[in-house]
Amino acid sequence: MKLKLVVLVTAILLAPQLQSQIKKEWVPPLDIPFSLSGTFGEPRSTHFHLGIDIKTQGKEGWKVRSVASGYINRVRVSLGGYGKTLYIIHPDGTSSVYAHLKKFAPRIENYIKSIQYEKESYTLQHFPKKREFMIDAGEVIGYSGNTGSSSGPHLHFEIRDTKSQNPINPLLFDLPISDSQRPQFQKLFLFYPKNNSVLTHSEPIGLKKVNDSTYNTPVVSSLGKIGLGLQMFDRQDLSYSKNGIYKAKLEVNGKTMAQFQFDQLNYSDSDKLFINVDYPTYKKNKIKIQKLFFQDHKPLTFMKSINTEGLFNVELEKSYQVNIVVEDFSGNTSYIVMNIEGRKKQIPNKKLKGKLIEPRLDYLLELNDKEVYFPKKSFFKNAIIQIDEEKNTLSIGPNLFPFNNPIEIRFKITEEDTLKLRQSFIAKKIGKKLSFLPTKIDENHWITKLKDMGDFTLVRDSIPPKIIPSNFKPSQWLSKFKFLKINISDDFSGIKSYRGTINGEWILFEYEPKRNLLTYDFVDKTFNHAKHELKLEVEDNVGNKSVYKTTFFKKYNLN
Repeated sequence: MKLKLVVLVTAILLAPQLQSQIKKEWVPPLDIPFSLSGTFGEPRSTHFHLGIDIKTQGKEGWKVRSVASGYINRVRVSLGGYGKTLYIIHPDGTSSVYAHLKKFAPRIENYIKSIQYEKESYTLQHFPKKREFMIDAGEVIGYSGNTGSSSGPHLHFEIRDTKSQNPINPLLFDLPISDSQRPQFQKLFLFYPKNNSVLTHSEPIGLKKVNDSTYNTPVVSSLGKIGLGLQMFDRQDLSYSKNGIYKAKLEVNGKTMAQFQFDQLNYSDSDKLFINVDYPTYKKNKIKIQKLFFQDHKPLTFMKSINTEGLFNVELEKSYQVNIVVEDFSGNTSYIVMNIEGRKKQIPNKKLKGKLIEPRLDYLLELNDKEVYFPKKSFFKNAIIQIDEEKNTLSIGPNLFPFNNPIEIRFKITEEDTLKLRQSFIAKKIGKKLSFLPTKIDENHWITKLKDMGDFTLVRDSIPPKIIPSNFKPSQWLSKFKFLKINISDDFSGIKSYRGTINGEWILFEYEPKRNLLTYDFVDKTFNHAKHELKLEVEDNVGNKSVYKTTFFKKYNLN
């Protein structure tokens, strides 16, 4: 596949004189065969994916290379999100992003460690001076890992327009992806948007595979305004992952009603996943139905061609031929052919009870000792909300309406004991478990913000974190040890912060929350005596603290 650089009206404009230079310089970010576990624009649980995920064969430590020459303009180390991440600016107006790294290349690692020791913080965000860290095309910049909110070893890779920071599909830049497989349809859904109702009724339509590329349906009877939605996936060669599609087009009687193409996204698109994905079905069944229509919102970046919001009107006694075309980036294509007859049909009209929440207004709903605040534009469109309280529990539902902005829930403070007050927080009930929600305290309330429905309660955490040595024992000689490892955990509200010292000097403990593990590299510091005092302080999210102290012995080679 030759290099594809497309000129998009809403994307970057690459100067012609730079294209040949990019062809010469562009190299893959990994040396191993590319197997994708995530594609650009595919729907995740809360957002559209802004890059591609390249599998690393279940291992960490593969060399990660800069795809082109440039300079590092940003380095970030975080416990969640992208974990250890590098951002590189290239001379063609693009930037590349490399996330979930295990560690950086030595010169970058040493530089970042010096800043971490200066700030006495493992997590950081740093912006080197312009051209301070020049990078060659193909230079090793780090090693693949599993840091941050990663569910397994892989490299998350992005290309962005440097000026706007809008992500661009990395497959437009000649990555070595082998793909001979067509996209697959799982389910087709018919939607009946109601003008006078807050709910949209949907029903599945049977699919029959005719051949390798084409599916058809039984003749469908319908009447009135309708839209279509698909549950679907795409696979590339060398991967069993069910990834997102690249293109989708809906035609009705030869007229294009909707066309999506994931070449570029806007960051604001990512927060609006449920403009495209049917929210009630996802919340109820964890099924992602991508709608070939939208309502009550302007089109998102990837919606390339939209006619009447992708909806079409079926009239009595008229026939409609519907064609759906789905294509992956390599041009493999699948089709659905459907015939619709305009006939009378009874459409369920489920009535909801509760409070109408209009996006143009804000609402403060007060109960006995609890409050729920809906700011303007909490939802994308009108929503019906039911709120109940029972003793110490606040219930908000039904979970049928996607959030645009967070709402606020408040529990009135009745506790006078300052210790109990500090240790209390709002939690969400998930089955028999309770999940901590970041909670602040004002003069009268415990307060948390969230974009979710469910059952919420006020609970208390009075148990401090646990600290357990992992690879050593107190008073042990550690002269041959390269690392010091300690497990830290908290059974309820979670770890907020930690601080470790040796002989009173701050040391850099790298924290891996997925493994509850702190790791200190002995190469970081040298001491001129053998006996050492280790101290580790750990605090949870409500202020409970634990302190671990011990002595160990280690001789350093000071030559």
